[in-house]
This record gives sequence, C-alpha cells and structure tokens, in this order.
Amino acid sequence: MVNLRERLAKKKLQKPINPIEIYASLDRKASKGELRNVQKIILEKWFTERKDDKDLIIKLSTGRGKTLIGLLILQSKINSGEGPCLYLCPNNYLVQQTCIEAKNFGIDYCTADNDLPYEFENGE
Repeated sequence: MVNLRERLAKKKLQKPINPIEIYASLDRKASKGELRNVQKIILEKWFTERKDDKDLIIKLSTGRGKTLIGLLILQSKINSGEGPCLYLCPNNYLVQQTCIEAKNFGIDYCTADNDLPYEFENGE
C-alpha cells in the first residue's frame, strides 16, 4: 500500500538548492527561456565552490543578469534553510526593478515598506 500523505510530505520538503535547478522549477510569468551561459557559469561556480563564503562580489556588465543571479542565490539559501535573506538595493528605483524581476521569474518577495510578513521571518 502506498502512503500518499508521506510521499507528498517528502516531496514538499525537498526544495532544490542548486540555483540552476531552482530556475528550471520556477513558474515564470514571462517566457524568458534558458539561463545565459555566463549566468550558468557563475551559478555553477558559486554552488560548487563559493556557496559558504560570507562576502562575495559578482561583477558583470549592465544587462547581463546580475539581478536574477542574486535572486537565485538567495532562493538557494532560503531553500537550504539559511533564511531569511535580504536583497539590498541602494535606491527605490532598483528596489522596484528587482521586484519586477522577481515577479517575472515567479520568485516570492516582500519589501520592507510595512511590517515584514511571517513567512519572511521564518525564512520561507
């Protein structure tokens, strides 16, 4: 006999932590296609060699996908139980741009305009 509840509970708990797998599992609202090669290279290197580093700078030219890379890295940290995580922006324009990017890729987010939601505080 198959215990469906147990199988569903296990499946629900197994969230991907590899950022490339996270990208593949996202419910993207826009047809964005595959990750760019440079994004894959950075995410693979981060995941295999740098994910435990506390201080890391990722430098890319404008329009190469830094925002998405940062969002996927943070989602990886959240999925591995290291949340809550913050994505800091130096001004409101970049906050709005980052929120739009997260929404387009199906990544949950909240802003610090009001009280932070319970899910954020629990690293969900």
